[in-house]
Amino acid sequence: MRLLQYILLLTGFSILNTRCGDKNDTPPPADTAAVIQFTSPSAGAIFLNGTTMQVKGNIIDNDGISAVKLEVRNTASNSIMYQQNVSTSGVTYFDFNFNWTVSGISSATNATVRVICTDRYSYQVSKDVNVVLTD
Repeated sequence: MRLLQYILLLTGFSILNTRCGDKNDTPPPADTAAVIQFTSPSAGAIFLNGTTMQVKGNIIDNDGISAVKLEVRNTASNSIMYQQNVSTSGVTYFDFNFNWTVSGISSATNATVRVICTDRYSYQVSKDVNVVLTD
């Protein structure tokens, strides 16, 4: 009887040890790229210092959207003039609506408005629209 208990005990430890050592080494699936659409601003739009730039649109990503980021960059220097991040809960469709009060502009400045989508597998897709900021 003791031998049977001992064998059962060893078998139980062996099973637990094997299960605890399992690792999920399965790589993420191939990326299904997100589709980003801007409804505003339109390419070439002009925004005056002190006015509000509204960045609107939507994103579709069947892999599940985990984060959306807006960047406004000075095209000449590549410096970030404004940025904003939004976390989502893995939705596959997301309407974005960012507002920035244009500031710090002393002369006509070409800028790139970029929306970046990160999905639940950390794949990223971005889309740009070029605008002009002026004083």
